[in-house]
Amino acid sequence: MILLLETVHDDALRVLEAAGPVELVEDLDAFDPAAYDGVRAIVTRGRGRVTAEVMAAFPELEVVARCGAGLDNVDTEAAAREGIAVVHAPGLTTNTVAEHALMLMLAVARRLTEVDAAVKGGNWGVRNGFIGTELNGKRLGIVGFGAIGGRIAEIGQALGMDVACTTRRTTGVAVPRVDFDELVATSDVIQICVPLTAATTSMFGTTEFARMKSTAILVNTARGAIVDQEALADALEAGELAGYGTDVWDPEPPFGGDRVLAHPGTVVTPHVAGLTDVTYRAICMLPCHAVASILAGDDPDPAAVFR
Repeated sequence: MILLLETVHDDALRVLEAAGPVELVEDLDAFDPAAYDGVRAIVTRGRGRVTAEVMAAFPELEVVARCGAGLDNVDTEAAAREGIAVVHAPGLTTNTVAEHALMLMLAVARRLTEVDAAVKGGNWGVRNGFIGTELNGKRLGIVGFGAIGGRIAEIGQALGMDVACTTRRTTGVAVPRVDFDELVATSDVIQICVPLTAATTSMFGTTEFARMKSTAILVNTARGAIVDQEALADALEAGELAGYGTDVWDPEPPFGGDRVLAHPGTVVTPHVAGLTDVTYRAICMLPCHAVASILAGDDPDPAAVFR
């Protein structure tokens, strides 16, 4: 059996159904591994967590698939110990996440949600005294310079921004590199592009917000836990930064009454940067084809295999 923790694109679902019986967990919050027998593959997206305990519950498990790039919701070390293959879709979200990041930058800088709500509410006069922020000529500081960071740098340069980055990469860095403290203190827009690790958890906290320009915008399309949410709320309320645009949260979904959600300088989307007409299908198809190959005893596409 192939166990789906979350839905996948219809085309990818057909690939899985051709490989074996498929069952969807209807209520992930109430997921009980003991309720399922004969599971040979688990497929998840961003919310369903595949822990060591979940894997141990299925002695016939051969493969775990993540329909997406990041693997922070899959215990890859436990999978390696148990000889369970892990497949995902690295590199396929580069363009769509970069586009989404640009949307968040512009939405915060131009106070889009504020003026949209005002006009739809009959308040055309919101334009009186309105001042937005123009990105041309501003410094864009990118934290992390993988494929997404590199694409965002290209977009920033096309807008006439002064782009810099902080990264551990030693090659392929096409913009000036500065240390993290300098980037935080000098950037008008800071874009987070690092993976969530022990080192990057709460990377942005009270100290970092105090160093930022009071006019700065922070954009997060990586993972919510990279930003200390309480410190962020304090900083927004104290005027230590101008705004926050994010597609990710910690936890997801956010709790009701969250101070960051309530702040007028924030623009929030529900982890949908990769869910476009093109990319959603692609990030489901690659790992699901890999699952089908593995269950058939064939070698999967190497592009999908986590090593």
